Amino acid sequence: MTSRVQTTLTALQYSVVEAVRVNIETANDYFGKTLVVPEVRFDLRGKSAGQARFEYPRAFGLVKKASPVIRFNRILMEENPQAFINEVAPHEVAHVVANQLFGRKIKPHGQEWKMIMRSVLKQEPSVTHRFDVSRASPKSYIYSCECHGLTHCLSAIRHNRVQRQQSSYLCRNCNATLGYTGELA
Repeated sequence: MTSRVQTTLTALQYSVVEAVRVNIETANDYFGKTLVVPEVRFDLRGKSAGQARFEYPRAFGLVKKASPVIRFNRILMEENPQAFINEVAPHEVAHVVANQLFGRKIKPHGQEWKMIMRSVLKQEPSVTHRFDVSRASPKSYIYSCECHGLTHCLSAIRHNRVQRQQSSYLCRNCNATLGYTGELA
C-alpha cells in the first residue's frame, strides 16, 4: 500500500494507511466478509482531501472485479493530521466498502454510504470538509463579464482550455462570455 512515486512512508502516512486498514477490518467484522484492502496513495492535489477510485480492468469485453484505490491530499493531510485519521480515512473507506458490497451503480454519498458511515464506522456522514485549502489549491484566474463589479475565478484547467480555445464560459447572471483580466487570485 505505497505510493508509486514514494516507496517509504512517513509516520503520518503510515498512520493514515493504518486507519484505512482498521476501518476495512471493522467493516469485515460488521458484514462478516473479507473485503479488499485498497491501495493507498498520497498523490491527490487540489481542494479534495481524499478520493476513492475503482479501476475496472477489462478482459475480452468482460469487466473484472474492481481494484480500489484511495488517494489522499498530502498537503491537506499534513495540515490536518488527526482529521485525516478520524474523518477522511473513514469517509473514503466507506466508499470502498459501499462499492464492494452494493456495486458501482449506487450514488457516491447515497443511503448505502451513509449507512456504512453511521452503523459500521460510527461516524456522522459529511460530504465535504472544512479545511483551509489555500496552500493545497493552486491560484485561480480572474475573469470578468458584463456585470458591473462582478468577477469570476476559473481554475488553471479551465483557464488553459480558454487559452487553447477549447472552451468558453458564460456568466450565469448576464450570459456574457467570460474574458480573462490577466490577474491571479
